[in-house]
Amino acid sequence: MAENQTRYIQTITTYYPQINLTNLRFNQTDGKHCDIVTVNDEVLFKFSRYDWTAAFLTNQIRVTDFIRGYVNMPLPRMEPLGTGAAKCEFVKGEPLYREDILLMSESDQNHIARQIGVFLRQLHTIPPKLLKENRILEIPYDLSRETVLSELEQIKRKVYPYCDSYEQKRIARVFRPVVENEDFLIHSPCLIHADLSPRCFLHDVKTKKMKGVIGFGCAGIGDPAYDFGVAIQTFGETFVKRIGKYYGSLTGLMDRARFYAGYNELLLKKNIADRIITRDFSGFRLDSFAADRMPVGSPV
Repeated sequence: MAENQTRYIQTITTYYPQINLTNLRFNQTDGKHCDIVTVNDEVLFKFSRYDWTAAFLTNQIRVTDFIRGYVNMPLPRMEPLGTGAAKCEFVKGEPLYREDILLMSESDQNHIARQIGVFLRQLHTIPPKLLKENRILEIPYDLSRETVLSELEQIKRKVYPYCDSYEQKRIARVFRPVVENEDFLIHSPCLIHADLSPRCFLHDVKTKKMKGVIGFGCAGIGDPAYDFGVAIQTFGETFVKRIGKYYGSLTGLMDRARFYAGYNELLLKKNIADRIITRDFSGFRLDSFAADRMPVGSPV
């Protein structure tokens, strides 16, 4: 880790010899694909953690720059520094945790939901012709029915041994719509974010104004319902429906979104089962999913 930090500092000073490095913060845990160096709380430098993750950083730069002219939401400006490194504008804001949303007033929740809903509507309606012209790729997740059913068989083999019969039946119910309906996953593809976790939405705690959206490393062409599925995992379905009021109709999207939310949770369990077998938990992170409960201290 210390060796990487030295290399990161060398890269920064090579490109910006005049920069003052009196206040450095290294974050080598929070980024999904990158390590982050914050300089003087004014600028970020991102470094791909492995050679194969450099493509995610390149994609993040390309997508963020491309959509800037199509969405109202603030986006950080990014500048590539060779392969696998980038300078990024520092966005001053707090992650949008579900617990914080639930403690907000109705009007403040609507204010947050409006900003997210408008952003997603603008993102999802960028013309496909422009996506092709700007070399926007598909998301790095194969969500075809064939792959989903293949994952089901692997989950039965790897996860079921750790489940009682009740949990096995619950898992089967998650997959039932795909198993019984060949057309369930059919959709009109568009540009999606594909990773709408709390850390990707930065907001001002006092004003409830969104300061920016980040984390476009996995963004690409995919099912718009997938964005709402991740949002259900992150914020819960009640708030997602509130977002939908400002997005437009969620008819035709919500059932697939519900499926994706359950599907992603099961893929995490399969990942854990694989790691138990290999006893390799390097780089593993546990994620929290939205639960239908209020934070401690809420009014009864």
